Amino acid sequence: MISRRRRTEALVESDPSVAHDLAALVERAVGVREVAPPRQGLVMCQVRETARNSRFYLGEALMTECRVRIGDAEGLGAVLGARPELARDLAVIDAALSEGGVAPELAGELERSILAAEGRLAEERRRAAARTCVSRVSFDEMGGQDMSVQAVVK
Repeated sequence: MISRRRRTEALVESDPSVAHDLAALVERAVGVREVAPPRQGLVMCQVRETARNSRFYLGEALMTECRVRIGDAEGLGAVLGARPELARDLAVIDAALSEGGVAPELAGELERSILAAEGRLAEERRRAAARTCVSRVSFDEMGGQDMSVQAVVK
């Protein structure tokens, strides 16, 4: 079973239609009840200062969250920005893949679709890295010579 973190990353980073199509599939199969409709809020952005290894709050970011229920399973969808449809879709998928959310066949189909989206996302990242790698500059211009202070003084 795919972890909630991996699942959410794949759905948020992919095209929003992926999450929407999967949520629609779930809603056709089972009854979904909104516990808390999509609403916007602010979340504090915590940052680690590396020199002192301490944390501080850089500021606030806008987020949208939604909670739904499928039977006894509750799902949460939270996403940065004002994206109520995506937050609801994520909540529906989260509830569906929670313990007792939907039938194992439907859960398997959801997971296969999410894994496919994750694969497409990984391929996009590989292509972007390959494009970046082509323009990488090597600053090792001395051909491996020892340029330490001791070597230069001699």
